Amino acid sequence: MKFTRLHGWPTDIKEATRIQDNLRHFIELKSSKKEYRLIAGADTAYSKKDDSIFAAVVVMRFPELVTVDRTRAQSMVSFSYQAGYSVFREGPVLIKALQRLQMAPDVIMFDANGEAHEKSIGMASHLGLLLDLPSIGCAKKRLVGEHDDPENTLNATKPLLYKGKQVGSVIRTRVDVKPLYISAGHKIDLESAVELVCATTRGYRLPEPMRVAHILSNKMRRNHDSRQSGSGPRRYRRFG
Repeated sequence: MKFTRLHGWPTDIKEATRIQDNLRHFIELKSSKKEYRLIAGADTAYSKKDDSIFAAVVVMRFPELVTVDRTRAQSMVSFSYQAGYSVFREGPVLIKALQRLQMAPDVIMFDANGEAHEKSIGMASHLGLLLDLPSIGCAKKRLVGEHDDPENTLNATKPLLYKGKQVGSVIRTRVDVKPLYISAGHKIDLESAVELVCATTRGYRLPEPMRVAHILSNKMRRNHDSRQSGSGPRRYRRFG
């Protein structure tokens, strides 16, 4: 996969803000495809021992949800934590992993927000723009907005409102489990994003591509932290 290098990866929040302000106007919140055959999920994990960060990307064929490609990457975090700026912490390692894919997905789900962001350019939107691909924000926690709790039934939804506008949907993907915050990232509309999340959830809170990516990135993190603790060398199994 290739991506458009629209900017570098700053460590200064003022420069990061300038980049967001410039790029937000290029985000498209309408579907560019009618069919999605290859769906990717991406997730990251942070080391508990140092500043290492790990990314995993899994591509599945839809609707079978069979894995056809998966990659991983490791890097060091160089941007301090600031709410709404996660792309500058996680973007470099995610791009690194995405570039290693042999099969380009039709849409990518990120553990992040899209339109549901103070400037309407969460990490899912930002990376979707750099990759020029449809992207979905599928966050575990709310970043902005207010909502009523969805009913405790499968796929129950409530609108996520921010400044009087619907910027996402809150979906109960599993009964008796906290909902997910879904928002359109880039080149997709909210309705299509919600449909894809619901269609790729198989009894767990996370949609399958993201769930497997979550497992893989955390496995990388545990292996790394184990070595840092001096428990002996371990090797990663190569993916993809």
